[in-house]
This record gives sequence, structure tokens and C-alpha cells, in this order.
Amino acid sequence: MKFNLFALSTAAALAGTDAFLSSSQQPRQQSSSSSALYNYSPYKWSPGGTATSFPPSQSSFTSSAVSAPPAGCPFHANYDAIREELKLILDNPSWDDGSLAPIFIRLAWHSSGTYDAATGTGGSNGAGMRFQNEAADPENAGLAVARAFLEPVKRKFPEISYSDLWILAAYVGLEATGGPVIPFQPGRVDYPDESYWQHMSYGRLPAAEKYCCPHLDDSNVSSSLDETGKVKGWEGLCTHVRNEVFYRMGFNDQEIVALLCGGHVYGRCHPNASGYAGPWVEHMTEFSNEYATDMIEDEWTLVSHGDDWLDAQGAAELRPAPGNRQFVNKKKYVLDDEPNQMMLLSDMILLWDPNFRTYLEMYAADEEKLKVDFGAAFKKLTELGCGFP
Repeated sequence: MKFNLFALSTAAALAGTDAFLSSSQQPRQQSSSSSALYNYSPYKWSPGGTATSFPPSQSSFTSSAVSAPPAGCPFHANYDAIREELKLILDNPSWDDGSLAPIFIRLAWHSSGTYDAATGTGGSNGAGMRFQNEAADPENAGLAVARAFLEPVKRKFPEISYSDLWILAAYVGLEATGGPVIPFQPGRVDYPDESYWQHMSYGRLPAAEKYCCPHLDDSNVSSSLDETGKVKGWEGLCTHVRNEVFYRMGFNDQEIVALLCGGHVYGRCHPNASGYAGPWVEHMTEFSNEYATDMIEDEWTLVSHGDDWLDAQGAAELRPAPGNRQFVNKKKYVLDDEPNQMMLLSDMILLWDPNFRTYLEMYAADEEKLKVDFGAAFKKLTELGCGFP
């Protein structure tokens, strides 16, 4: 396996500070003690509607072709050479589960997921996370490390913008791990300074427990559940994810489920960064529909930091930070040989909301459809606000 030693040493220096470490971004040796998403002009959302389709020329994702930059774009890079350079650094045995693909996918997701269709602000264009305000968003904890891994590539190819580089790195990561091959559209232009932030705000990225019943008793987390086994207040969390985050950007329900099913199959959470702990799936560096199938088929138990019974069952890595809750595929006093996996409360709404569940079941039954739909939705996400034709 090949990896860029300069990028590794740069990121390792940053890794000494817990504030820089987050989902999919811990050094590999720390994973046993510990932690993933949004082309076109805005679309009107339609609850329960079908996913927006790509033109026929872009629907199959069988080519990694690069489109020509828009007229007037100041960047004219050798994108094929940059793609090859990115492939060289993806395999990294010192990092989490051996691949940088998850952190590159998360970087692209979070740099794009700030888009607001009503105001036309946010999105991947600009690479605003280079500046203090956007980098300080709690949901972006740890992504300084992802950016550090890409800095040597930027230095070798200064003609590519940071905002194009971050998206291309995610596309290469997806392709290398068996995910969709997404045609890359260059032409994003970096912000020259932080003045763009006056039109921005925090809270545009999804929060895992927003509006749920407060977690008060660490010794009795099951009191957070209603009689059906759902977390009390989950409907508010569902409104947050659906309306405040994804509908705001112009996605519909099917696209939301496709993005989460395709994005959260990668990486893991770390309690000293995101506050949550463990991987979503067993094979967290490969594209699959495992997230969807496991959510439906496995039994899930709500836990908090106080559930130290997980330690005795070899699942200490699934204990979230104090004050946080998550679901795990373990049962108290029941030993098993299943890999340690977790789901955030914001994941479980796909199982609990009837319309979301329709699409969850569809993707659990058809991995190839998930790959196509996720590729289309991820391309849309990463092009929102860019003004591409």
C-alpha cells in the first residue's frame, strides 16, 4: 500500500489535539477506545416524492470523466494527474481502519451541507472551512486533519482550488472503495477571505439528538424510550433532519435516505470528538447497503456513557461520551460474536418514520440501486450553490 508520508506526518501532528479529532478521523491505534454528507439549481422538495433524476448522460456513473470548467474559471488543472495522486494516499495503515476515504467523504459532505436554497448561501463553492468561523462549527470537529492530509496535494497542484480538491478527493475515495463513479465538474472558486460568513450561520449541519427528550439519568437511559421503543421526541429530531437540514438544501425523502445509507456506511465516530462512539457497519471502508440492512435486521439497544456493561462484553468502544445516547447492536448479559456497531438517534429515524422507512427497505433489498441513487444525490449535494449548468 502507498501513502504520502508528508501528509501523514502533518496530520499526526494535528492528531495530538482532541479538538481536531472527529467522525472517521482518529488514528487507527485509537479506534478501540472510541468515532460521515450535499450541481444543480435548488429543487423544490416534495414529501414522499421520487428522487431527482440526472440527465441520461449522467445517470449510470460508469465514467470518471471530468467536465470542462465553466467559462471564466481561473483554475485549469490536470485533474487526471490529481486523481492519481489522491489514489496514492488513500491507503493509510496508520489511520483508523486503514483508509482515508471516510474522512475525505465527510469533508466533502460537511463543506457542501451548509447550502441554503432560500438565500443561495453555503455549499462547497468557496472552501470556507479554511477560515475560523466555519472550522469552529462543532459538527466539523476533526476535519482540520482531513484538510491536512490534502495539503501536500494542493502544494503539488496549486492550480486546483481547495473547494474542487475536497470534492474530487471524496469522489476518488468513493470510487476506490467500490462506490459510485461520479463525473467530476470542476470550477469551484475559493473565498479570498472570511467576509462570506456574514451571510452564514451555525446549525446548518445535522445534529444527532436535536429536539429529543433530554437525557437526564445516565443510570436509566431506557427512561428516554416510549412504549414502542423509540426515543421520546424523535418526531422533532425527524423534523430537524428532514426540514431544517435536507429540505432546506432542496432534497426529497428518497434522496435523504440514499445520502444517509451511502454516507454512513463509511468510517466511525469517536467520543472525544463527536461525542459518539463506534462504526455504523462491520466493513466501514467499503461501499455497500450494510447500513440499511443492519438497521432493519439487527436488534438495537439504547445506551449512554454509564452503560459500562458494554466493557465486559468487549464493546467498550460503543460507549458514547457523557451526556450522549446512541443505539448499539448489543444486549445486556447476552454475549455474541457480532462486530461492534452503533446507530445514532438521527440514523434511527429512517426506521421509525414511515416514509423514510419505505426507501430504507428499498435500499436494503437493492444495493445497486442504492449505489446509483447515492451517486446522483452526492453529486447534487457537492454541486449545490456552484452555479454549474
